[in-house]
Amino acid sequence: MNELKIIVEKAQDGNKNCMLIIIEKFRPLINKYSKKLNYSGANSDLIICLIEVISNIPMVKNPKFKEDKYIIGYIHISIKRKYFQLYREHLNVINRETELNLNIISDYYLDKSWNLIDNRIFILNLMDKLSQYQKYIIKKIFVYDFSVSELANELNISRQSVNRAKNRALNNLRKYAVE
Repeated sequence: MNELKIIVEKAQDGNKNCMLIIIEKFRPLINKYSKKLNYSGANSDLIICLIEVISNIPMVKNPKFKEDKYIIGYIHISIKRKYFQLYREHLNVINRETELNLNIISDYYLDKSWNLIDNRIFILNLMDKLSQYQKYIIKKIFVYDFSVSELANELNISRQSVNRAKNRALNNLRKYAVE
């Protein structure tokens, strides 16, 4: 009945085979979140998190950990929290990379015409008023020509969420442009 408890205790004592058994037991959970993260190395990051969680479970201090269901819940919540942390970090990296690429592309399209430069300055000022998330969505859709479906797949969210964010961003741009 408390099979997991025994395996976790042995893993904490340094038994590598028990640690491998635990990793295989939680492989579906790790695969689920690594697919959602959608970057190379996500699987490894989550396995490292699992190893750290197993090493740090307070088996002796907390009497609840005598039952497997509490150990499973603790591990599940820990991996889920790590997923959210990694997701936020990954979005920050994507935003930084997008900014760099956008500058290269927009400089390429600059023409000798002063009108185009004025338009570019006006649009960049408007874009600065948007949130990072809205800015990212507008750039992907209108600069990089992503479809709403492609962007939804990339961000692991629904198409409806992408459309809502796009429409909010466009409404904000209209509002700021009128001011």
